[in-house]
Amino acid sequence: MIKLAAIDIDGTLLDDSGNIPENNIKALKKASMEYSVEIVLCTGRGASAFDIAKKLEIPCHLISANGVYVFDDMFSEPIIKNYLKENAKIEILSFLEQNHLDVDYYIVLGFEEDFHMIYKLRESYDTYFLNFVKGRELFKPTYPQKNLLDFAKSPISHIGIVGRYDKLKYLADIFKNLKHNVNVILYYAADNKDYGFLEILDINSSKEKALSKFLETKMITPSNILAIGDNFNDIGMFQLAQISVAVANAHDEVKRFAKFVTHATNNQGAVAEAFERFIFGQK
Repeated sequence: MIKLAAIDIDGTLLDDSGNIPENNIKALKKASMEYSVEIVLCTGRGASAFDIAKKLEIPCHLISANGVYVFDDMFSEPIIKNYLKENAKIEILSFLEQNHLDVDYYIVLGFEEDFHMIYKLRESYDTYFLNFVKGRELFKPTYPQKNLLDFAKSPISHIGIVGRYDKLKYLADIFKNLKHNVNVILYYAADNKDYGFLEILDINSSKEKALSKFLETKMITPSNILAIGDNFNDIGMFQLAQISVAVANAHDEVKRFAKFVTHATNNQGAVAEAFERFIFGQK
């Protein structure tokens, strides 16, 4: 019996225009109100995830920034925070500063500092990165600085790089071999699979680790959860959950890790399809 649904946001809950299909909204409300299913949005997003969660108009939990934070609701402080250790911040940022890799990178400050995103000041930026910055500016302060090492003593949720996926794949292997124990997450951009996001987080930060801790607080076992996603950062959730569902638009390699694949894409309400199959037949 499903007691909790862990749902990715971009490419899963949202359509390609960034909206929630109406059948997804109806399914989530029905699951929450009629079946008492706990709804947990599990996302790589930070501050922008709150507005999406509030649009559902139901009790909702949030795992954000790829597991850095766990919020029991949309109006309280996080019950879990996993910030990068200072030595890891210094090593990663020093590496980026010294090696002139021609990439656009940034840091995101912690909950206590209102999720400011500070990106490396450069003479020119990739157009995709500039669009990412413009979107981020709609939610929280987002601005450039010359030396990101100046913020090494501040709480930092993660260090991120945005760029061509093939280049990020090469960089991910480099960061995984650095001295400090960090979690390196690489996933496709939901709106353009030529691009991706490479994030360096604390070793304790991932969707699946945060979800596992949250399950303990609710006394729910993995045998009672449904996980739905589309991207590489969702694979850990798939491996944790009893029922794992990849949406039809997911990358083929991601689908291999899911037990089921929807017929519907994110544009067609794939979440609603999964709920119809795995939740609403429980009564």
